[in-house]
Amino acid sequence: RYIYPRIPSRSESLIQQPADYYERDSYHHHYRHHHHHHHYSHEQLFSQGQPPPSDGCDMRFFIIRHGERVDRYFGSNWFMLAFDHLGQYRPYHINYPPDLPARPNKYFWALDTPLTRDGLNAAQNVGRVLGLNQFEPSYVYSSPAMRCIFTTYQILKGLGLENKLSIRIEPGLLELGAARFGMSFFLKPIDWYNYGINVDLSYQPIIQNIDPLERESAYYLRSKFIIRQIEQTHCTASSPSTLNILIVGHATSPETLTWDLVGRQPNVYDLFTLSLNIGYLQMVITERQKSSKSWSLTEMPLQSTTLKWV
Repeated sequence: RYIYPRIPSRSESLIQQPADYYERDSYHHHYRHHHHHHHYSHEQLFSQGQPPPSDGCDMRFFIIRHGERVDRYFGSNWFMLAFDHLGQYRPYHINYPPDLPARPNKYFWALDTPLTRDGLNAAQNVGRVLGLNQFEPSYVYSSPAMRCIFTTYQILKGLGLENKLSIRIEPGLLELGAARFGMSFFLKPIDWYNYGINVDLSYQPIIQNIDPLERESAYYLRSKFIIRQIEQTHCTASSPSTLNILIVGHATSPETLTWDLVGRQPNVYDLFTLSLNIGYLQMVITERQKSSKSWSLTEMPLQSTTLKWV
């Protein structure tokens, strides 16, 4: 993996507070420069199977990136020292998470990393600040990545809603390249439930599996499909007047989940450049009023949801 310094882009309207570094592995480097002209059939599938936009209620999407990753703080081999020869977790640094769920293979930690202790605390603080700003989500969605689910749970703890709202784990929210080694190393909803996280075991994911060779254009279409399906699912005649939906994803999520809503063109060739500027716990709010029937990006209740804000 390579660590690239962040170069903020003044032209990117989603940016609130850039973080310091963004890691991109060699897979993305090869993939980006050698697969621009290869097309996959599921791109057409997503575009053809799109539900019509729904405008039956006021709706807000709060889309937030996960918190600080253990592997970005300690390095990609962090787990080699964190587990003993019996596979027991032995945190040897104060910034390691205090507890972790069991896994059948310790090398899964290299593919699906948790949050640092600082990341856990910061996510909970974000929840507290959102609560002070009278934000209460009606529904909560998370990528199946461990860093996203821990972030979601900590935000709900900060809001005091961890026992009231169950997390809907949606594989379709995974970032580009996260499924290149398959989906089996992600914890299942029942695993999270048994660990003590309030997940919705009755939830049927919109997308179960991701193409391991998916490219940027297909990722944009997948994200469009997911956000429109969520919109269609919750905005019905029986919905409350205003729906707040919290979505916890990745550095690219604020871009790929909003482009279709607000009428922008996909930045297929600049996606990772844009994601360089999205810091941990950074949020974008997309709002649609029933009267206008159109989506727009709204101002944050405060300046940002980064660590600097909380």
